[in-house]
Amino acid sequence: MMQIYLVGGAVRDKYLNIPIKEKDWCVVGSSSNDLIEMGFKAVGKDFPVFLHPETKEEYALARIEKKIGPGYHGFSFLTSKEVSLQDDLKRRDLTINAMAIDNEGNLIDPHHGLNDLENKILRHVSNSFREDPVRVLRVAKFSARFHKKGFIIHPETLKMMKSMSKQGEIQNLVGDRVWKETEEALSSGDSHIFFRALQDCDALRIIFPEFYELDSSSKSNSTKIQEKYTFEILEHSSNKTNNPAINFSILVFDILKSRHKSSNAMQKAHKTLARELKNRLPIPSNFIDVSSLLIQFTELIENTVSLSPDSILMFLENADAFRRKKRFEEFLDAHRIISKKNKCSSSIILIKNIIEACDAIPMKKVIGDESNPKIIKEKVRKSRIEAIKSKINTK
Repeated sequence: MMQIYLVGGAVRDKYLNIPIKEKDWCVVGSSSNDLIEMGFKAVGKDFPVFLHPETKEEYALARIEKKIGPGYHGFSFLTSKEVSLQDDLKRRDLTINAMAIDNEGNLIDPHHGLNDLENKILRHVSNSFREDPVRVLRVAKFSARFHKKGFIIHPETLKMMKSMSKQGEIQNLVGDRVWKETEEALSSGDSHIFFRALQDCDALRIIFPEFYELDSSSKSNSTKIQEKYTFEILEHSSNKTNNPAINFSILVFDILKSRHKSSNAMQKAHKTLARELKNRLPIPSNFIDVSSLLIQFTELIENTVSLSPDSILMFLENADAFRRKKRFEEFLDAHRIISKKNKCSSSIILIKNIIEACDAIPMKKVIGDESNPKIIKEKVRKSRIEAIKSKINTK
């Protein structure tokens, strides 16, 4: 007889008394054909997950997994009607994610996940944890997500994560999944904990070698020493914003700033770093672009109030502020977060007022019937200069 259970994060979040974002269901005693006949739609060709015809929530057949190759794709699975709920829960990563609720509201908790929730512990379910490298990323992500609630990684789980790093299983992670978990962590209020957890289990040097170590010179002599990056700036920024693009950009900016003294050297290093990261990970272009703007224009933006109208317009055009407004807003927000100078606020307010004034220019009236691109460009430039002057004179 078919039985359906609420499983995973929805059960965990229910007992944590936090909003449930999505519900996942485990189906026991059924088959793919049964679900399809009931109107469910398969998510993938060869994977036992289906979408409910009305709620669109995911329903997965209970399954047993067997490791047959490297990485998280290296699994075969069994989904017969004899596979039990307990079999399915045993394959999960953490005890807090290995609970279920039946249709009468009863909790099924064979791995004592509720106890670990109450004691704020992230603990692996079984030794099969070591078979899937994605679990290292997930533990780091949950460590960040629940940091303010006081959760810690169980010593034995951290030991197993270190073993996975040492044995090379982490190298089998694919870029798409690495970035998915990283972007989610960058959207949490404690993004720095994600990277520190990876650092603690020796996975950071494999997943993000660019963020692993800093070369610095000892104050007493010129000897090069290796220091672990502490992610302090990310701790500051992620407590100010949950925007992953801003947090990522600030992290990249701070790492490059700690390694290079000049803006030119930072810009050159940024191109190399961006190329290396994008070769491995599907990072959205705006994440890279905002960090580039920080490196190029941080010093300039702090001196906006003393710039000429022509220089201000050149800055805004070079930053593509008029066309890519969201990206420029993210840049301003990122700069505000990292700036320790009081005049930063007045500069940002002035810039926003200038952009607002430029946006208010009746361009159709300014251009008129003119068709020559060069003349149009000059008319637009002059009108924007006048708008900038009006804001500078009233600051």
